[in-house]
Amino acid sequence: MSRGAGAGLLRIVVAAVAAASAAAASVACGYRLAGRNQLLPPSVRVIAVPPFENQTRRPEIEQRITEQVTATFIQRGGYRTTASESGADAMLKGEVTGYDITPVSVGPEGRAQRYEVVITASVELTKIPEGEVLFRSNHFVFKKQYDVEGSGLTFFDQEITAINEIARDFAESVVTSVLEGF
Repeated sequence: MSRGAGAGLLRIVVAAVAAASAAAASVACGYRLAGRNQLLPPSVRVIAVPPFENQTRRPEIEQRITEQVTATFIQRGGYRTTASESGADAMLKGEVTGYDITPVSVGPEGRAQRYEVVITASVELTKIPEGEVLFRSNHFVFKKQYDVEGSGLTFFDQEITAINEIARDFAESVVTSVLEGF
């Protein structure tokens, strides 16, 4: 192959790669889930998210989950949220039904080194004022493991970190389920 033919072939290959890259980028930019926002009627723009009920002995967990659900609705769907029913088109009620913490790994001195936190919850989204149920799930389950090193004081810090991460995961799952029907 001559030097000129090789350069021409190289230009063709470079142009083909550039075109394929541009096509892939344009497809990725337009990606949408097929089930996106099929559960909520277009009239629902403001969602009331009152504080979740806490049926567990773990204080503050309902506050962390409520905050994350509210923030995730705002980030993901462009919905406004409020803590009260007044002015809302739908209401999301939630209840934290279980909180368990279990050691899953024990060190040579007999102390737990790794724990697993499991949180269960139920949620229901209803249209206001009709009371029509738009979404309901009675069994959300979230788990997170974390290591404990050093004194008992770090145990509580690491437990709080695990709860915060679970609250974020929970919120993402709830909002995805409500908005996208999964």
